[in-house]
Amino acid sequence: MKIKEEIDQKADVGIKDFDDILKHVGGWGPFQYLLVISFLPFNIFLGYIYLSPILTLFTPPHWCLVPELMNLTREERKHLAIPQDSDIAGGFSQCNQYLTDWSKVSLQNNTDQDKLWPVGECTSGWEYELEDFHKSATVEFDWVCDKAWIPSLSHTIFFLGAIPGILIFGWVSDNFGRLPTIMLSNSIALVVGIATPFVTGHLSFFALRLAMGLAFNTLYVAPYILVMEYVDSSKRTLVGNIGLAVCLSLSGVYQPMAMKYLGDWRVFNWVMFSQIGIIVFIPLVMPESGRWLMNKGREDKFLGIFKRIATLNKKQVPVSFEKDVKTICRKQFEINRSTPPLTYADLFRNRNMRRITILGILLWMVISLVFDSTVRNISNLNFNFYSSFMVSTAMELPADLLSIVGMDWLGRRWSCCLPMLGCAVTMLVCACLTEDWKAQAGIFFLGRLFANFLMNVGLQFTVEVMPTDLRGQGTALMNVMAMVSHMASPFIVYSAFLSEKAPFLIIGCFTVFGAFPGLFLPETADVNLPNTIDEIEDFGRKDKFFWMPLCGSASRYKSSVESKSKEEQLE
Repeated sequence: MKIKEEIDQKADVGIKDFDDILKHVGGWGPFQYLLVISFLPFNIFLGYIYLSPILTLFTPPHWCLVPELMNLTREERKHLAIPQDSDIAGGFSQCNQYLTDWSKVSLQNNTDQDKLWPVGECTSGWEYELEDFHKSATVEFDWVCDKAWIPSLSHTIFFLGAIPGILIFGWVSDNFGRLPTIMLSNSIALVVGIATPFVTGHLSFFALRLAMGLAFNTLYVAPYILVMEYVDSSKRTLVGNIGLAVCLSLSGVYQPMAMKYLGDWRVFNWVMFSQIGIIVFIPLVMPESGRWLMNKGREDKFLGIFKRIATLNKKQVPVSFEKDVKTICRKQFEINRSTPPLTYADLFRNRNMRRITILGILLWMVISLVFDSTVRNISNLNFNFYSSFMVSTAMELPADLLSIVGMDWLGRRWSCCLPMLGCAVTMLVCACLTEDWKAQAGIFFLGRLFANFLMNVGLQFTVEVMPTDLRGQGTALMNVMAMVSHMASPFIVYSAFLSEKAPFLIIGCFTVFGAFPGLFLPETADVNLPNTIDEIEDFGRKDKFFWMPLCGSASRYKSSVESKSKEEQLE
């Protein structure tokens, strides 16, 4: 009797849109648990694609190889043939040697340098210190000294490939569905990751890095958006960050240990990237996007998915559920077919939409650049490489957990501004601590915590400020521009060759600038997000500038009259 009353009550309320349908079948239950679990591997794969090149292109300590002196010990060779350089860890030049007739020097049994010997570039290659490090692609192909630009350029090419990748997979997603997009992008990463160890030089390496870039953004963002679609709005911050907090952190911690244990970048690549093969099971647990099916008018498949969700979540749906759902699907399909499609130009159509788009682009570009630069800049720390890599990536866990709390307490705007200023301070302090490597490393890791925090907030905030009917194109444009900013990060790290302080100063200046765009975006905490471009005109304009969720909803708006009006609209 009680169940029948509940069904009748739901039937009376009626189903108006996608969110109503989700409420009836359950927005947080066994189906969502299974969906979140199936999403976790993509966070690990993101770590492989994004972080592993730091390991595979690592440059260990090196110096010029002098074949004529191989009968001497390593230290004897270095003291005899390599000029000293106090600016380099280890105290010996990496790219220069003394030029003399080594056969005569050896015959004289001389182990002391002659400062009058001419100094020149390496003539016979390099020696590498591999006892405490692994064999990287940089070592195998001698991408050091006059070829040190190759690893940096490969990172830039990777992000360059992401730009057409975002656009191409955006088209694939709109025309063939979200699930095929997920499968295709991850399949590319799988094939390219396994094929990369077969390269024979930097040109083939560049080509594969470009191909990997095509899949980079989509292989994670596509399942991220799909999963968020099927989760109750109150759980989206948790779901959107828990995978990064646990799995990306875990991936970053065990990758250096695996590389150190395996000892060779080729074997490492095969072991890591072959794991992406588990995507063959994803269609068994992850459904197609309900919103995409609705827009395409595929009502039978849409209905089948939501019946399955209701069954798994043990929800009783109204008697009119099937009829209402089909009606909504047909109505939405007719609207989409009769309405001219929105374009990228609509992101700049009216004043508020244009302001949100420009500020969103600036914010996401700075966050992306700062995050990537701090990730790669660990190679410039005078600290154990493997330990610094593990600690730096482990910062993802507390940062992600803090971002969940931060966005709920501080809101999205101030969760962008305050950590950005914190990151700026830490990077500028690091620039002043080049002589104290322990203090510099400690402050840098704090800066990494701020950068990770920012990345999580920015990822969610830039999606939320876009109206539903422009969310795909809006986030695509912002991600394209983020990839443009990403291309500069390898060269920021490379600037350490000019000055040890340069990378920290550059990152610090960017974060000071990036602290402000987010403050002028609409606050999206605790409000229904806009569905159409028309709704965006007044979105966020009545919020107080210094308001945060911890201040309470009653103090959010500029006047009690506007507050009452806003509450009525939300109801």
